[in-house]
Amino acid sequence: MLTLIRQEMYKQIHGKFYIGWSITMLVISLIGGYLMSLTKHVPDKPLEVYSMGIALMIFAMIAFASTIITGDFANNTVKYLFARQFSRLSIFMSKIVVMLIMFIYLNVVNFVVTYISKLIFLSDSAIKFKPIINSMFGNMWFLLLLIPMVILVSNIAKNNGVAIAFGIVFYFAASIIGSYLTYLIDKVEIIKWNPLNFLSTNEQFADHSVSTITHLSLTQMEIGTVVYALIFTAIAYTIYNHRNV
Repeated sequence: MLTLIRQEMYKQIHGKFYIGWSITMLVISLIGGYLMSLTKHVPDKPLEVYSMGIALMIFAMIAFASTIITGDFANNTVKYLFARQFSRLSIFMSKIVVMLIMFIYLNVVNFVVTYISKLIFLSDSAIKFKPIINSMFGNMWFLLLLIPMVILVSNIAKNNGVAIAFGIVFYFAASIIGSYLTYLIDKVEIIKWNPLNFLSTNEQFADHSVSTITHLSLTQMEIGTVVYALIFTAIAYTIYNHRNV
């Protein structure tokens, strides 16, 4: 497993994925800091800049999750892995671990570039760690469910471009469909258990009053998110395990 993780990390670093997204997040953070410096009626400007980074991080994780499995098939590197007699489960799990590392890395980068932007443009504003940490954990709950969904959807693609397109389209489609389903929950109570409803866990984590929309407690939302994440990951692995080389 450690060998697979090291190989996957080397491949991602060699592909400059980490550097590219870090530079992009820095640019967005600086632009956000400049815009916030021109705005008067924003109570927590560093948090707004950090939130811009989170929005970008979501797209980075979607792109990353969409290609981390498909890329092996598109580049035929999966034949090399199978030739070394690594099990498909260990290969799949190594990619899950690398995605977790990517998530942690992007969170650190987001905080660093937010701090840089604050020093340059928002020197009069203090960074409040509690709202930022809450925002980070809320995003964690959101991605915990979204990423397995994206992996499942993109797993059927045969090249990286199509996989990323599937992932992004699914993200927007899930948001739109989820919004419509929230209106039906009042009429059909059982709809509250649909997986798209649990994509609102991050919103409910930040504002508990969102429970009036989801019709579920925060604890139920968190447990449901974990359960659905495991289900979608298991289905994604089943598809991966039966893909032809």
